[in-house]
Amino acid sequence: MKYINILVFLLLCVTFVKSSDLESRKVHLVDYYQLPNGNTNYFFRGNEPKKTLSNGINKSNYSTAILAYDDLVEYMRNNSQTVYGITLPDQFYIIDIKLVTGPLPSELKDVELEQNFFAAEPQLGEFHMNQTFGDIIDPQFVSKDNLEKYATSLPTWSKDNLPLRMRDYHNILITQRDLPVVLYVHCECGCDRTGEVMASYVMRFKGWNLEKALEWDFQIAGRVINFANRWAAQWYCLYLYYVEKFDIDCNPPPL
Repeated sequence: MKYINILVFLLLCVTFVKSSDLESRKVHLVDYYQLPNGNTNYFFRGNEPKKTLSNGINKSNYSTAILAYDDLVEYMRNNSQTVYGITLPDQFYIIDIKLVTGPLPSELKDVELEQNFFAAEPQLGEFHMNQTFGDIIDPQFVSKDNLEKYATSLPTWSKDNLPLRMRDYHNILITQRDLPVVLYVHCECGCDRTGEVMASYVMRFKGWNLEKALEWDFQIAGRVINFANRWAAQWYCLYLYYVEKFDIDCNPPPL
């Protein structure tokens, strides 16, 4: 199994990672938690929080990328209010977690953009990265005996270690600080790696099955997400079934 992560990385290195400006349709409230001090923390998913400024004629002639903080906050407020009737507080602290693979060369400028923004504006939040590869073993083609064996040993062979990752994200959500916290987790597109992680979270903490979680991902992405990320989410579902004893359906949606 140790060679699987190497192969995943090599495959992803030749896969084009699409970077685009922040899109409101991809910014969604995933969860929230009310704290004893009266604050509420929030968990959002989305895509790369940047905006490309151009001369209005041709982006190739002049373009500069900035971190779209104001747009991100606006989209968060709109989604939480419109969909859930939840009004975000006037002031909050963002924990920005970017899902990267390496990072890939195509991601380096965006990593630098986020690092520099929060280094210059530490009162607004902080920036972190999580390595996210996906898995290249399709659970559908694994025998039942091996399925249980691989699922129960998931933290030892899966580079993404979703069991630990989900606990870490949930701990951020339930940890009390002076200001309300907004956890914002994203990749470049907000589709594949983000889809894997968000499907895993809603299965663990919202009671969703795999089909519902992945269909949610597909709807946000506007397409089926990458096979490696679908399979990683399915392996985590099987981990929940075999190890955490969840009563959960781990059959994926028809493609």
